[in-house]
Amino acid sequence: MEKEIGGYTVVHSVGEGRYGKCYFASSPSGSPVIIKRYKSKMLKKNKEKNVHEAVILSQLKHEKIPELLGVINNKGFYAFVLEFKPGKTIEEMLFKQNHIFNASEIYNIGFQLIEVMKYLHYNGVVHRDIRCANVLYDGNNISLVDFGLARWIDGKQYKCDTDFSYLGDLLLYLLYSTFENPKKSKKHPWYEELSINYNQKIFLKKLLRLETPYSNIIEVECDYIKYFKPKETSI
Repeated sequence: MEKEIGGYTVVHSVGEGRYGKCYFASSPSGSPVIIKRYKSKMLKKNKEKNVHEAVILSQLKHEKIPELLGVINNKGFYAFVLEFKPGKTIEEMLFKQNHIFNASEIYNIGFQLIEVMKYLHYNGVVHRDIRCANVLYDGNNISLVDFGLARWIDGKQYKCDTDFSYLGDLLLYLLYSTFENPKKSKKHPWYEELSINYNQKIFLKKLLRLETPYSNIIEVECDYIKYFKPKETSI
């Protein structure tokens, strides 16, 4: 479906959401990019909100966050040009590939996400959408994408602890990839079903606000390393 838009060659679609559609494309120099096109109805409906993503991304510079490379506004085609990041979404790995994440992978993904969150929060940004569909993983490194719901932290409507809840939910998805229920018994709460220790349960409950929640990302980071880092085994 190759088509040229604003000097970029669109190769194929890579995903679609409520607000828009993403395409894999190549730049005039031949380098890979992602073009995120807004749907015309959503563009008109959320005109004031759409500006947040471009403004926020233009202020960020992190290896695990796609850089905003430009904007295309061509005859009704309005889109962002974003740096291409390798890997598959956690969602695709879980539900299409049925990938089982081991303890080292779970720790690695969570640790890197916390590092990105720490960078965002220190720069006054809350992502507000850290879901499996918005985290890419290439087997070693993660990338956090889709900043459409990201906002500047104001301590009132937009707080950093929103990201903590999303992190907790994503970690549960990773942990459940190893879960087996051979007896197909009635479902129980995750803190009864999953084979995790007491401290890990409390950590997740605090993220999900089932216990007194964390107040900042440093507390989250310290406890995550303490309770989830796999112990080194001697040969």
